[in-house]
Amino acid sequence: MQSISVEEAKKIIQEDNAAIFDIRDPESFNTSHIKGAQNLNNTTMQNMVANTDKNLPVIVYCYHGISSVGAAQYLASQGFNKVYNIVGGYEAWQRSA
Repeated sequence: MQSISVEEAKKIIQEDNAAIFDIRDPESFNTSHIKGAQNLNNTTMQNMVANTDKNLPVIVYCYHGISSVGAAQYLASQGFNKVYNIVGGYEAWQRSA
């Protein structure tokens, strides 16, 4: 698991067809999220782990980039090879837009 900047995340998304996971609450996700992101929570986690290519880069984010560290570490422990956490989370993403 590696923490990366918004700029690094945008490059990975653009170049590597990354899977993007938003661990914020469903209401926040439904209001706004990174294009192509899926909402990841305790209910959807097992299905995502089973059905996502473990060789794809995986980018995880939350509100501020703190809670998503744990989710990213969990995904890395489940065999995902390239797992990234966005430093500053969705707030940093929004500020960079």
